[in-house]
Amino acid sequence: MKFILFLSSTRVGKSYTGNGSWGERVGKLIKDRFVAAGHEVSLWDPKVLKFPLLEQPIQMVPDKSTIPQWIMDRETEIQEADGFMVCVAEYNSAIPPALVNMIDHFPPAAFRHRPCGIITYSMGSGGGIRCQMPVKAFLTEMGMITVPATVKFDFVHKKFDPDSGELLDERMVKYVDKVVSETVWYAEAIKNHKTTVGLPSA
Repeated sequence: MKFILFLSSTRVGKSYTGNGSWGERVGKLIKDRFVAAGHEVSLWDPKVLKFPLLEQPIQMVPDKSTIPQWIMDRETEIQEADGFMVCVAEYNSAIPPALVNMIDHFPPAAFRHRPCGIITYSMGSGGGIRCQMPVKAFLTEMGMITVPATVKFDFVHKKFDPDSGELLDERMVKYVDKVVSETVWYAEAIKNHKTTVGLPSA
């Protein structure tokens, strides 16, 4: 199955040490667990994709020829995905604006009727717990079905080696696998149901 993994942070300041930012390290672990389970993963990193500050989502742009082709290609990728996962940093008890800006470029219809897993992280004891409810509400508004299982990486700077980026707390593999497997389960169930029954009527 095909999944899109959204990273959320563009920070490179104090939390950037050694081999990659904390978000990149958590994201790599998530991607590796999807791949280990036999699935394809496309990584959307706002530091790499450089979405412009949103002025109009693509469905509200009258002349679609003015939209960069790479953004239109990303919409196609969203529509072809079986499910999603967000790797969310906690910014001052809130969702990172880069994540919202990236997803808001696209219509809710592009995401609708597919599951999304949520994994959060922070350098504090909460592990991003304070942004889990806002991100659930946001993803639901965008048409996604958030899965019940979630994971939070508290004290994320202690979970990975600061130089190599290798995971130090092996328990996190089991926790991430639970969210991955549940997201895959929902994706398979929804895809099968759409094949046999179709989508809900308007």
